[in-house]
Order: sequence, then structure tokens, then C-alpha cells
Amino acid sequence: MADDANEDREAAFNRGLEAYRAGCHFDAYDIWTQVSQDEPNETNRRFLQAIIHVTNAMHKVRHNAELRGSVHLLERALVKLDALPDVYGGLDLATFRDATRTSLAELKRLLSVAQKNLEDAFIPPLKTVGAGPVLVPRASLPSNDPETLFQSGLDAYAAERFYDAQEIWEEYRRAQPDTDPSRELVKGLILVATAMHKLYRAKSPSGAAQLLELALDQLRETPEGTAGFDTKALVEDVSRVHADIESLEAACAEGPIEARYIPAIRRSE
Repeated sequence: MADDANEDREAAFNRGLEAYRAGCHFDAYDIWTQVSQDEPNETNRRFLQAIIHVTNAMHKVRHNAELRGSVHLLERALVKLDALPDVYGGLDLATFRDATRTSLAELKRLLSVAQKNLEDAFIPPLKTVGAGPVLVPRASLPSNDPETLFQSGLDAYAAERFYDAQEIWEEYRRAQPDTDPSRELVKGLILVATAMHKLYRAKSPSGAAQLLELALDQLRETPEGTAGFDTKALVEDVSRVHADIESLEAACAEGPIEARYIPAIRRSE
């Protein structure tokens, strides 16, 4: 199952590549964003984010004439591209990197003369020079047994595999009858895991804070002791993190985010 999932991700990556080369930058951006969401490998993620930034910039400038936003995206892309080798993911990144710098310079020139049309020659090319990226397979569900699923979600969360945790808990929730009180608890846990994915992968404190607020509404309605949880302590910790994230400066999202922003999710001893 993991091999099939990985092949699906490789196929999706290649569809994005075809869309980019065809000038369908929004389609490429959308496809690669989906591919990157649950990629745990740091180098792969940096690679995907770099080409996503460039693709988004090309869409903005070519379709919406948003030059300033495109300049910012290309600058962010170059920070990531400079940390990657000249060939990565089967692509000629050296040429892509140089072309991105040239495109950035041209966008700045267009801004200086109040023009908006970027010529095709300034779109950075993505040339294939080898095998495609080795993307980490999505985690397959560990079991159909409810208790095993629930614990596997806890284990994934503890390992900071937040996307996997939310997927596993969602599968658990769907398998439980509507009358099972743990369903409400798990809704809250899913929102917390999604918030952490948003914070640590998308670097979005505001998005994470909104999700944690929804999680708190859910968790406060959960009876004490549900599924072995001290729900009062859980609510207190999620509330603490929610308050901290709300005060987190947006600029901080560009660098490492401290582990204290991760609520503790574990059963009572």
C-alpha cells in the first residue's frame, strides 16, 4: 500500500511538472501544494516549497499582474534554492535558480518603469536531467482495530507527524458509532493536529490559532475521563498554546518554531 501511495505522489508531481511547462501555473501550484502537505523529509519539502513559490509568482504576475507579491515569492524561493544542490528531484536546479534570479531582476525593473508584462523568456525553466524526487510515502493505516487506530494517532502526534495523526484519528472517528463519546474528543484532537500541521508546515500562526479555538470549543464539551483523558488538563494546555500562538509575531514563522507551541496530547497515567 505504501508503494502504491508513493507512486501516486510521484505521478502527481509529474502532472504538476507538465502543467508548469504548459504555462498552467495555477494548476501546477495546486498539485504541488497537495504533494508537499504531508512530506516529512526536510530537503524534499524545501525543494517542493521552492518550486511552489516560483510557480505561484509566475501565476500572480502573468494572470493578475501582481508584481510586488511575485517579487516577494521569488526572493523566498531563492533562499530555499540556494540551500539545494544543482541537481535535485531529477531537475536542473542550477539553471532554474539562475533563471529565477534573472526573472526577479526583470520584475524589479518592470516595477521601476511601471510596466506589468513579463515576457515568456523570463519564466524559469524546469528541465529534467534524471530520476524524479523520492517522496516519502504517505503512512498507511496501521489497523482497523479502533484502539490500535487511536493509539497510533497518539504515537504519530508524539512523533510530530501531525498530518498522519489527523488522518488516523479521522479514520477512527468514522468507525465509531454516533453515540460513542470519544467521537467528540477525537474531533477536538483532529483540530489540534491540523493546527500543528498548519503551524509547523505552512508556518501560519494565525491559521493555527483559529483551528485551536475551534478545538477548544469541542474539547470543553467532552466529559472528563473520556478515552482515558484528563480533559480539563488538555483544555488548559491547548488554551495556553492558543494564547501563545496568538501573540506569536508573524515574522517568527520564517524561522524555527519552538516545541512549547505543541499541546501535550496523552492519556492520564
